[in-house]
Amino acid sequence: MSIEHLYKYGRLNEHSESLFSEPRIWFSVPSQFNDPFECYPWYSFEWTNEQKVESAARMLRNQNPDLTPHSANAEAVSLFLQGHHRNPEVQASAREDALRKLESVGMYCLSRIRDSILMWSHYACDHRGYCLEFNATDHMFKEAQCVHYSDDYPAVEFYSTPIEKQVELVFLTKYLGWRYEQEWRIIDFRNGSGIKPYPRDLLTGVVFGTRMPDSDKALIRSWVNRRGHNVKFYQCTQNDRKFTIDISEIE
Repeated sequence: MSIEHLYKYGRLNEHSESLFSEPRIWFSVPSQFNDPFECYPWYSFEWTNEQKVESAARMLRNQNPDLTPHSANAEAVSLFLQGHHRNPEVQASAREDALRKLESVGMYCLSRIRDSILMWSHYACDHRGYCLEFNATDHMFKEAQCVHYSDDYPAVEFYSTPIEKQVELVFLTKYLGWRYEQEWRIIDFRNGSGIKPYPRDLLTGVVFGTRMPDSDKALIRSWVNRRGHNVKFYQCTQNDRKFTIDISEIE
């Protein structure tokens, strides 16, 4: 599914100047999200005997890097023959190890809409903040993937679930109550969290919230002017007759 623009709601803080004046964005780790259920699936391990031995050997080498692969495998076979793999603590340890690896992934969360009353309230300082508009047809933004919403808690069979399905279940599944966000995510498996550069002209617009002070608007404009390319500005206004936000371009 292709989409022309994606949006990021926010509020002014100590990092805002660099956000507006420089082409850089911050990728978060899942533990920084406001929903503790996110990226925290239930892992099950219905594996073959060979997979059980391989997993035990990996854990042994993680605990003792001096072990050779041959020694770790021999010890893992011995533990398997003793029934060690049936120990609930061993399964819990494997599950925690899988969850720990999720923290090496960086994500940038966006929305496909810019006029959500709830999003402006929750993420843009009660409508005093802003919403960034990005061109979603180029560079990292075209890699954004749509989030799915469900009442069913994500469950991953660690060894038999295809990797594409694991990504969907772990990183692109949220509780149904969040569906108003219409979220899309850029996922960085290779470099993880942190500051990421992007082509500066992919920031195409800035939307001002209905309650944003004029002084904040002037400050944002001064920062954006340093970028050296055209960025459109928009103003939100509260509709007098409906529960909607109207957005119009301003000079």
